[in-house]
Amino acid sequence: MTVRTHRQSIVTGVVAAILFATACAPASRDMTAARTSFHDYVAQCTARHGYSPEDGSTLGPYVLGVNERDWRECVYQGIEQYLTPSSLTPEIYRQAIAEDRKLTDNVSAGKMTRAQRAARLQELISNIDRIEEANKAKIEQMQSAERLVKEEMARQQDPMRRVLMVPLAR
Repeated sequence: MTVRTHRQSIVTGVVAAILFATACAPASRDMTAARTSFHDYVAQCTARHGYSPEDGSTLGPYVLGVNERDWRECVYQGIEQYLTPSSLTPEIYRQAIAEDRKLTDNVSAGKMTRAQRAARLQELISNIDRIEEANKAKIEQMQSAERLVKEEMARQQDPMRRVLMVPLAR
C-alpha cells in the first residue's frame, strides 16, 4: 500500500467514524434553545397548576404544597419533551426525575425536609450542568475534527484532479 493510499484510507476511516457518531447522536443538540423552551413550559405548569416553587417558602419543612405533585409531574413532562431529546446523555435527566420523585415522597413522609430536598436538587442540577458543558465540548471537538477531515480530503483531491485532467488535456 502506498503512502498516499494509506493516508486516504485513514482519512476515509476517520470520515466514516465521524459520520457514524453524528448519525448515532441525537438530532438536536442546542441545549440553550431547549432550556429556553423548557423554562417557558415550566411557567405554563405554574399557571396551569397554581403552584410555584416559591410557594414552598411559606410551608412547613415536611409539607407539600397544594398541587405541588401535579406541578412536578408537569415539569417532568417538560424535561422529557425539551431537555432529554436535546442532550447527548438523556439518562441524567431521567435519573434526576426519579430521584426528585423519591425525594418528594420523603418530604411528604417526614423523612426529609424541603430544604434538604432543595439542596440535593441543586447538586443534581450542578452535575447536569457539568455534564452538558462536557457534551458541548465533545460536540465542538467533533465539529472541528470533521472540518479538518473535509479540508484534508479537499487538499488530497486537488492534486488527484490535476493528475486526472492531464490525460484529458492531450
